[in-house]
This record gives sequence, structure tokens and C-alpha cells, in this order.
Amino acid sequence: MSLERVTDGRSLELDGIRFSEVAFVRIGIDGEELQSRPQFSDALVVFDELEKSATGSGRYLIFTCACGIAEDGGWEGVEVDLDDSTVRWTLEVASEPIRFVFDRALYVSEINGLRRQLAHEALPLAPRGVVFPEGFRRS
Repeated sequence: MSLERVTDGRSLELDGIRFSEVAFVRIGIDGEELQSRPQFSDALVVFDELEKSATGSGRYLIFTCACGIAEDGGWEGVEVDLDDSTVRWTLEVASEPIRFVFDRALYVSEINGLRRQLAHEALPLAPRGVVFPEGFRRS
């Protein structure tokens, strides 16, 4: 996990929205940036939800549309299952089931590292606001 900063006159366009002077959370899985996959290309990571997902099993809105309205991008949440050694994500993107498994200690460590970085970050984190899907339940 890392922060991508868009600064110094640069901009980044996602889903027709231009971003500048902001930071984004990026997630790498098996050496590949998740946002490089077509299903996640316009998705933004909701850091608060990602951080909560390290504390207990349930449904978390880890991804949202670039505009911040989850339903606009078809984001319904990620089912997160934690056990002593692993974190499992189960989600559906464009009717395609997707599953990821992470080492729990590494997952928690990466999130804690991002939290430390964000505590010293001058740029705002995108998305600035999130609208959860209607009827969203933690389960």
C-alpha cells in the first residue's frame, strides 16, 4: 500500500473527473497495482473503511467511484473475513466475483504505515467525501 501524490501542476483524470493537489491510496497485490486492472481503473480507495477492515470481519466500502458516490461505480462493498493469519476479500465487480487473500500481519502493518504517513500529509486524501450505497449493511 502506498500514497500517490498528484502535485506540481500535474493532474490525474479518473472517470472524467480531474484531480490535482491530492493524494490517493494505492494498493499493490502480488506486485501489481490494483488500479491497473480494468475493473479497478477508476476506483478510489476509501482509507477509513480500509483501516476499519483490519479490526474485524464484515462488509466494508473499501472502493468507491471517482466522484465518491459508490453506486455510480457499481461498488457495493467488500466482504472481509479475518482469522488469525489471513485477511480474505470477496467482492463482485461488473458481475465478476473477485477474491484476494492477504497475510494478516502484513495487511495490518501496511495500513498502520499509511496511517502514519497520512498523519504528516499536507495534501487532502481523495475521495474527500463518500456516499455509501443505499441499504449498505456491515453484515
